[in-house]
Amino acid sequence: MQLPRALSRTALLAFIGLAISACSFGGGGGGGTGPDITAGPSVMSAVQIRDVLSGKSWKFTGPNNTGTTLYAADGSSLVEVDGKGTTKGKWQTQDGQLCESFEPAKFLPGGVPMSCYPFSARGDGSYQAGKAVFTLAN
Repeated sequence: MQLPRALSRTALLAFIGLAISACSFGGGGGGGTGPDITAGPSVMSAVQIRDVLSGKSWKFTGPNNTGTTLYAADGSSLVEVDGKGTTKGKWQTQDGQLCESFEPAKFLPGGVPMSCYPFSARGDGSYQAGKAVFTLAN
């Protein structure tokens, strides 16, 4: 019975990891499950990505979850996954990438270690990190 529990825990962590903020984490475009970003603009610098996200709340939509992330200027974040709950995190940028980690929460018992995903502007005022699409929250 330990193997199925380990598998379900791993599956849950993978699911949540894909759902939170860069929220559905995962590779860039194509693949059929998320928007295609392969024809997007040139790579954004780390400073450009930080300027876009910092001090603002962003709604995210991924293949499995939706929610809102507040990206604080000090590199901390607060994430609310619709129907699941909230967790705190940390974020940083690299050229072309958004990197995030998340603390353990009731719905995310093991947390998520720092991971980086391709980040780009989509040309319609929204942005994409992995397979998650971000729009400015009201």
